[in-house]
Amino acid sequence: MKFVCQKSAILKELSNALDFTSQRNTIAVYANVCLVLAGDNLTLKATDQKMSYVSEITVQGIEDGSTTVLCDKFLNVVKNLPEADIVFETSEDKISIKPENQSIDFKLRTIEASAFPSLTFADEDSFFKVSQKDFTDMINQVIFAVSDDESKFAMNGALLERNGNSLVMVGTDGRRLSYICRQLETDIPDFSKATIPSKFLLLVKKMSINEGDFDVCVSDNTISIRFGSCTISSSLIKNDFPAYRRVIPERQSKVCIVNIEALSDALKRVSLLVENKYKKVILEFNDNKLSVYCDESDVGAGREIIDCKYEDDPVKCAMNFTYLLSPLKVMDGKEARIEFSEPGRPFTIKSEPERDYLHVIMPMNIN
Repeated sequence: MKFVCQKSAILKELSNALDFTSQRNTIAVYANVCLVLAGDNLTLKATDQKMSYVSEITVQGIEDGSTTVLCDKFLNVVKNLPEADIVFETSEDKISIKPENQSIDFKLRTIEASAFPSLTFADEDSFFKVSQKDFTDMINQVIFAVSDDESKFAMNGALLERNGNSLVMVGTDGRRLSYICRQLETDIPDFSKATIPSKFLLLVKKMSINEGDFDVCVSDNTISIRFGSCTISSSLIKNDFPAYRRVIPERQSKVCIVNIEALSDALKRVSLLVENKYKKVILEFNDNKLSVYCDESDVGAGREIIDCKYEDDPVKCAMNFTYLLSPLKVMDGKEARIEFSEPGRPFTIKSEPERDYLHVIMPMNIN
């Protein structure tokens, strides 16, 4: 195999491919990127057995062929070369990397392409379109609520399901829940609800340019997403996702409307003196004022009072400040709507005026 390629053209693809390799797998080929040259088309493939990446770029093909090479070393070599056309050529069990008109020559060991697993994707007619911006917005609204506790395997991803002509995405860790239902302009084929690993969703978010569409296909075991000349896929989490609709309160009697920036700033300042283990702050709602403070500790205490719209009975509750800050960071508009019924019951955080997402937070014990 031999081809010539501009450094910038292959660098981005290798960087993306690296995220889909496994550096800890005992099978060496899963740490490699597979290169397949046919004419002037170079296909790059990577997989860690659970996720897969395939992309195609145009190069100056000289001799067709294929090989695999350790992705992180290959990427680092290319990244540190000068901006130039680079000649890639395989010979026996090595690939040479030479910038044209430069006295630079790297050789990396390879594994034959036949050792690389075959990657299959869904049929063409199984895909449906979702704008990149819509899908990325949905990820942003729920990803922080997904559990990172490996013992809660069913919660280590976000649920995706169809609701008429809308897509629903939900994340929860058992103490908080984030929900979004995004209306789409295109028809959505029926598919079984799927729990998508958080790692894959973070990669989708990283690779999105927020323009154009994703082509999405959800099957019984995998999700595949195409954009441009790239296709990525992931196996789904098979454990049953919690019955999230039971967690979302239908009706709550008390409402506080507060400026998002003012509440976020107050939480950040008061949290400077919060114990790291519990991350507990106290919220006190009383007569159009919201007090945010923390318990007295060895370091000291902090309190901030901000204006709000609240005209119900005084209520005091405790909350993990990170659970409240995370949704505030991704909300649209200037004001948040906090709904609740009593201090020990779930709190619902929405945008004001209401949009297509909400966040449910379980309070902590005050004592």
